[in-house]
Amino acid sequence: MTQPSSSAENGAPFGQQPIVQIEDADGNAVASPGASVTAELTGAGGATLTGSLVKSVDAQGRATFTDLSLSGPAGTYTIQFTSTGLTSVSSNDITLGAPAGAGLIVTTQPPSTALTSEVWDPASQPAVMLTDATGNPSSGVTVTAGVASGSGTLEGGLTATTDVAGIAKFLDLGIAGTGAHTLQFTTGTLSVTSSAVMLSALSAEAATGKWGPVVPWDIVPLHMHLLYTGKILGWGRTESDGSMGQPRLWDPLSGQPPTSAAKIDADTMLFCAGHAFLPDGRLLVSGGHKSDDHGLDVTNIFDPASESWVPGLPKMAKGRWYPTVTELPDGHMLTVAGRDTTGNGQVVTIPEIWNGTSWTQLTGASKILPYYPRDFVAPDGTIFYAGELPQSFWLDVSANGGTGQWTNGPSHIYGFSREYGSAVMYEKGKILYVGGGGDPAWNTPGINPPEDNAPTATAEMIDLNSANPQWQSAGSMAFARRHLNATVLPDGEVLATGGTRSGGFNDLSGAVHQAEIWDPATGDWTTLAANAVDRGYHSVSLLLPDATVLHGASGNADDVGGAPFPDQKSHEIFQPPYLFKGARPTISNVPATVGYGSDFQLDTPNIGQVAKVRLIKLGSVTHAFDQDGRALTLSFTSSIGGVSVTAPANANLAPPGYYMIFILNRNGVPSDGQMVKVQ
Repeated sequence: MTQPSSSAENGAPFGQQPIVQIEDADGNAVASPGASVTAELTGAGGATLTGSLVKSVDAQGRATFTDLSLSGPAGTYTIQFTSTGLTSVSSNDITLGAPAGAGLIVTTQPPSTALTSEVWDPASQPAVMLTDATGNPSSGVTVTAGVASGSGTLEGGLTATTDVAGIAKFLDLGIAGTGAHTLQFTTGTLSVTSSAVMLSALSAEAATGKWGPVVPWDIVPLHMHLLYTGKILGWGRTESDGSMGQPRLWDPLSGQPPTSAAKIDADTMLFCAGHAFLPDGRLLVSGGHKSDDHGLDVTNIFDPASESWVPGLPKMAKGRWYPTVTELPDGHMLTVAGRDTTGNGQVVTIPEIWNGTSWTQLTGASKILPYYPRDFVAPDGTIFYAGELPQSFWLDVSANGGTGQWTNGPSHIYGFSREYGSAVMYEKGKILYVGGGGDPAWNTPGINPPEDNAPTATAEMIDLNSANPQWQSAGSMAFARRHLNATVLPDGEVLATGGTRSGGFNDLSGAVHQAEIWDPATGDWTTLAANAVDRGYHSVSLLLPDATVLHGASGNADDVGGAPFPDQKSHEIFQPPYLFKGARPTISNVPATVGYGSDFQLDTPNIGQVAKVRLIKLGSVTHAFDQDGRALTLSFTSSIGGVSVTAPANANLAPPGYYMIFILNRNGVPSDGQMVKVQ
């Protein structure tokens, strides 16, 4: 190889640029068409190698570099050259001289290409070095960044302060605009201009999101759960031969399709059961399917650690078909409503609580409720029934000597039933209820709520933190929807997927394919990209750790009113718009467990870019409702190596168990979610 200059002027291109030759084991030149060589600075010292760091190999097997330079503190450095599949080679030592006199030099250039308004990756955030008249570093001096050329607007923190080495490192810069731009860094009478950044417009997906291909299953996965291991447990009603549906355990990271997912046999039919996660991450399943409108009284618990079902659990007092399970602040599990085993499928009016070993009936809390009540733990520790009925209710499980008591809550603005609408707690104590209704034949024995002839596009929200909570309008979707799924996203917005806008139970002639997203800051709904498959009754949507949303299933049910119920043995992955807005922040380390009210460290290279920290409970979804659907924003401060985050104050705000934690930058771009246990 041709060595670079043995000495270098700070910030100036080497007088002699390196040439790297690819050779075989005998030292003969090898053409290696299509290969490239990458130059990288090695060793400590704080200097930065700039220029065109990757060069293609020519027909003689040579990579010729043309504009490499070193900037930064004086010292001795070497450059390592690498090419895929080949042994790397290092240059001789290069002595970098100190900067001459007072001045500013760019030690880390901004990226050569970026998206408009992208928050640049930490490795591409610019840095400059300030020296005094004697060439020594100047610390504690403010440097200001601005646009030197180009019509864009510089965004982010526009000032940085030099450290003891005279380095001012910017943390979250980006430029709104397109075309070529350069930056200017200024302090006092000194200034320096960066290399050019070529900005591209955002893709259409940054506004609409993007759907992936249809991914087949060998079942209709109409009950779906994200385990703390990162695997997905799902089951349907029946197997392809008509026999009882059995759960499947699929690892999305395995590279294997869901059709190869392991079957985890259960001894009872779990179709139409209720479910939520226990504090230790196991999944509690309440009830199941004896026949339509007739439930089972069984208890099942799936252990993600052993990937098996816990045997011999006590039964409930009543069978339950379409119940809701809600984890209480003390870690006990509440099951509400559903249909009993006996008779003509009598509605179960008495809730039961699982204390870890057995069930207890709340005999003071009798109430007739429709299928799958949309229940949530409120900030005061009580249970709030958000719907489907127009009237909401409160359940205090500790009232009447521990036998429980229901009290009336506020009524919805929408005066009709919202059955098969969806609800999530998108922020601490704040619930969004969206869509639903539209089947005049829908009823629950003992109650007869008013029904509209078609589903509604309206949404409502309620803030349970207020002294007198009332339902308020949350705008309207572009499409009315029944059998939709609402999924709370890392950025605090709520995604609506699937469903049908036609009246009746499940008329798929009105199947809605466009996703929509609700912004709680504005109350506005935005229409997004359309998926490929009709997904109505029995469809599910589940937030995944990579911040995408799995939307799948539909069908696998008896016809109602002659409507077709095609089995959709598949899912599609939706990438929300935030995944098309540039570099994503990363979390490099998170504690396994955090205690209520404690401060804990999230390590991240994106220090200075973190604008929000979000905690989202692992999903357990079926029949248009995630029974663990809750999220909240956590407070944080900057710290050495990352951010110091304050855990939820108590279990009313975040019942104990496993959550995903995300960090987001100022553009709402999230990291991957990391599993953390709150206790």
